[in-house]
Amino acid sequence: MARFVLHEVRYVLMAMVYSSRCLAEKIQNSTVDQCIYWFLTLIPIAMLCIPQFSYLLVDTKDLFEFVLVLVPISEILLTNLKMIICNMKREKIINLINELQAEWIEYQKSEHIEIQRLITATAKKTRMFVIIYTTGFVVICLEYASLPLFKFVFHSIFNNNQSNYTITIPYSSRFFYSTESTTSFALTYFFIMIAVYLLALTLSGFDSLFATLAMHITTMFKFLKIEIDQLELDLHAGTNRAEVHAKLKQIILKHKSNLSLIDQLEDGFSFYLMVQFLTSSIVVCVVLYNLTIVFGWNEDTIKTVTYLPGAILQLYIFCWYAQNITEEASLVADHIYNIPWYLSDPALQKTILTLMVKAQKPAGVTASKFYMVTLQSFQRITSTSYSYFTLLQTINQQ
Repeated sequence: MARFVLHEVRYVLMAMVYSSRCLAEKIQNSTVDQCIYWFLTLIPIAMLCIPQFSYLLVDTKDLFEFVLVLVPISEILLTNLKMIICNMKREKIINLINELQAEWIEYQKSEHIEIQRLITATAKKTRMFVIIYTTGFVVICLEYASLPLFKFVFHSIFNNNQSNYTITIPYSSRFFYSTESTTSFALTYFFIMIAVYLLALTLSGFDSLFATLAMHITTMFKFLKIEIDQLELDLHAGTNRAEVHAKLKQIILKHKSNLSLIDQLEDGFSFYLMVQFLTSSIVVCVVLYNLTIVFGWNEDTIKTVTYLPGAILQLYIFCWYAQNITEEASLVADHIYNIPWYLSDPALQKTILTLMVKAQKPAGVTASKFYMVTLQSFQRITSTSYSYFTLLQTINQQ
């Protein structure tokens, strides 16, 4: 079971500063890790959030400049808030991972070919997702922050008159000290890049952790459906009553355990999702509006074009994997319905009926209990974003 941690969530947990404890079969919490993580959280707050927010309040002169500053600061503030939320929920997330590992170990011992195939497929999918998603977000964020540096290098190499371009801080910021000197500017830029890297790694890490756990919980329901189908075969084969009752009892316990895993996933990420959805509609709206007021192929256009797909993808990922959990949980009731209950004794028939009624209740992840997170949530948020966008356009034209 250490394989689950080592390959799917190892560097996600490293990004959350679990250090070597994430290499153990049972992940451990640590006060030292928490303190280090809170310290790392302060770096982007000090180098990005506070300076940008100060600039937004004091130095912006018009709506155009306000929107340009609002685009990066919205995601930076959101990411910092996520870092704080996940550190406060750290113990619950650890408990969920450890419990999921314990359940996963039991299925790894199974000799059923379909179960082994699902285990291998889930490991591959989660590994590829985490690698691609994390790499993509780190590249986008570092590209956003290092664009002024690349532009300066380009002017230095291909333009003889270097006075045409002077390197600037990548984000519009107001610091409490002067960055006019070369030393202070270089140190400021260096720590900004560190802050951006921390934000990118933790942002992709938390999102990947949610998706990884959601994929494994979804697979747990697929395992359960395989066991229900096996029970159907046993009833057709006339397996003795005691064995059938024992298998049905195991199915009930595993279904209850799977529902508990969903509750723990929601408990750990529910407020995290609520913050994401409340701000996503505003962020996407502002980015769309920014595209309409930035003309030509310039630095602001490149930033906006690369940022928009990431913002939409991030929102879609949450809704997609939460939707998968809801769908797989609902399919359990269909598989129970197909059991030939008429071949069993009255006591078993009542138990099957009770289990089916329990499985018919909607199960899934909610955003702070306000609504179920599904692809319909993604549709509503994108629709709301476009409505805000058209409103901004109307106001700007007037």
